[in-house]
Amino acid sequence: MANYLLYKGLDEEKRKLSVINANLKRHLVCLRQRREEAEDKAKEWQKRYEEQQKEIEKLEEENEKLRRQRDTYRDMLFKANRKKEDTEEHGVVFQSPRKRGGQIGHKGYGRKSPLRIDKELHIFVEYCSTCNGRLNRSKTTIHHTVEDIPSLQKQQTIITRYDVEKQWCRKCKKEVVITPVGVIPGSRLGINLVIQVLIWKYVCRIPLNIIVTLLEITYDVHVSAGTLILFLRKTSQYFGKPYRQILKEVRAAPVKHADETGWRVNGQNNWCWAFLKEDAVYYTIEETRGKGVPERILKDCHPEDVLVRDDYAGYKKLPFVHQSCWAHLLRESHKEVTQKTASEEMKQLHTAVKTLYERLAVTIAIPFVLEERQKVYEILLQKIQTISKTAYTADDAKRIQYRIASQNKNLLTALLYENVPLTNNLAERAIRPLVVTRKISGGSRSKQGAKTHAINMSIIQTMKMKNQPIIPTLHRYITSALENN
Repeated sequence: MANYLLYKGLDEEKRKLSVINANLKRHLVCLRQRREEAEDKAKEWQKRYEEQQKEIEKLEEENEKLRRQRDTYRDMLFKANRKKEDTEEHGVVFQSPRKRGGQIGHKGYGRKSPLRIDKELHIFVEYCSTCNGRLNRSKTTIHHTVEDIPSLQKQQTIITRYDVEKQWCRKCKKEVVITPVGVIPGSRLGINLVIQVLIWKYVCRIPLNIIVTLLEITYDVHVSAGTLILFLRKTSQYFGKPYRQILKEVRAAPVKHADETGWRVNGQNNWCWAFLKEDAVYYTIEETRGKGVPERILKDCHPEDVLVRDDYAGYKKLPFVHQSCWAHLLRESHKEVTQKTASEEMKQLHTAVKTLYERLAVTIAIPFVLEERQKVYEILLQKIQTISKTAYTADDAKRIQYRIASQNKNLLTALLYENVPLTNNLAERAIRPLVVTRKISGGSRSKQGAKTHAINMSIIQTMKMKNQPIIPTLHRYITSALENN
C-alpha cells in the first residue's frame, strides 16, 4: 500500500513538472518571437537612423553652400567689415581698412584755374558795410574766378527751316530733292540734340523717361520715349562701320580679354559678352552663353594671341594661348579660408597660393627678359604641379586644388608673354557699365533694342578708353555716315 501511494505521488509530481516544462517552452517560444520582432524593429530603426543621418549631412552641406552664396551676394552689396579679432580667430591676416578721404602722404588735389577767361569784371564799393564810411580806392586786387554754365532761361533750341528746291534732271528725267548737309533724313531733330541724348543715355546712364523730362525742362523740346528709341536705333545704324572696326581691332590685338554677364531681353535670359583690348571694347548681346559665341567673335585670330579670361568653361577650348585670372582664384581661396569650418589644409593651401601670386607679381613688374622669365616659369610650374598632386582630405582644400589643377599652366602664361596681366580686371571694368545699366533699366524690351544698346555702348566706351573727345567724335561718325548714305 505504501509503495502504491509513493508511486502515485511521483506520477503526480512528474505530471506537474511536464506542465511546467510545457509552459516554459511556450514562454521561451514567445520570448524568441518577441526578440526577433525587436531585432527587426531595431534593424528598421537603425536603417531609419542612418537615412536620417545622411539626410542631415546633405542638409548641412546645402546649408553651408547657401551660407557661402549668401556671404558672396552680401559682399557684392556691402564691403565686409572685418575686425582684427576675427582675423586672428580664423588664422588669416588682413590689412586694416583705411580711413576715408585723402591719405597721409598723398599729393593734394584741387580744382585747377581755367586756361581761358571769357569776361573780366573789376569790383569795388564806395562805402564800408560796417560803419558806412567812404572808402578809398586801391590798385591792389585779389583774383577770384567762377566757372558757370549759360543761363538756363536762355537754353532755347535753334530752329532752322530749309527751303529745299525740287529740281529736275534733264539727263536722268527725274525730280531731285537733296538732303541738307548735316541733317538727319526725315527727322525734325538735329544732330546736336541726338548727341546730347546719346551722352545722357550711354555716358550718364539716364533712363529714357527722365531724358524726356530733361529735354522738356532744359530746352523746351517735347518728344516721346518712343521717338528717342527710334533715334537711338538710327544712330546704331550710323555706327555700323566703326562698330565693325572695333571688332577688327580686338581680333588683331595680340592680347585680348573676354567676359560675360546676364542680360534680360523681353523678360528672357540672355547674355552680354565683352571682347576687348587695352583701348577698345566690343559688346554683343546673345541668347546663349555657349562657347559658340566666343568662337564666332574671335575667329580668324592668330593662334599665338593671348586670351585673358576667367575659368568659365566656354573659353577653354578656344585656339589661343590662355591666361587665367588670378583674382578669381584668390577670391575663391579667400572665401574658403575665411569660413568658420575652414580646415588646416585649406589655410596652408591659401598661404601657398598667395605666395605663388606674390612671386608672379614681382616677376611681372620687372622688365621682360625671356630667359629670366623661363627660369621662374619652371620653378612656379613645379609648385603648381606639387599642389595638384597633393592628397588633400578636406573638401574645401580639394575644391581649390581642382581649380588650380584644371587651369595649371594657364596661370603662368603672363611670364612667357610681354604685357600680359595676371588678372582679367580690364574686362571686369569694361563690363561694369552694362551691369549698372541693367540694374537701372532691367535689360532690353526687344532683340533690336539689345542690338542697339550693344552697338552704341561699344562706340561710347571705346571713345572713353581711347580718351577721344566724345562730342566731336560722335558728330564726326554721324555726319560721315550721312555723307556716305
